[in-house]
Amino acid sequence: MEYVKKGEWQQRSGCEQQMELPVNDVRAQILFLLYQNPTIIIVGSTGTGKTTQIPQFILDAMHWTKDGQQIAVTQPRRIAVITIAERVSRERGKHLGDEVGYAMRLD
Repeated sequence: MEYVKKGEWQQRSGCEQQMELPVNDVRAQILFLLYQNPTIIIVGSTGTGKTTQIPQFILDAMHWTKDGQQIAVTQPRRIAVITIAERVSRERGKHLGDEVGYAMRLD
């Protein structure tokens, strides 16, 4: 894995950042496993793209949301929920609340 100098990551475009995440190397395997199994467990280090990229893989490749189905990602902290939803909506070129949104318990 290539390491990026501090500050250099933020200078790269969103698309470049997405493609460099380690989860992209196993995209095909993840989607294959999802076609074959109703549930899979994915374990990986922080910052590999599990939370932001895998839901997008599913949305793009499997079209599960056509019939009103939703893809949900859970997070234990309020700030993480908001930050992740904002990032994914920005990566998809959509406004927050159009295709990507968030809901928090007790709100």
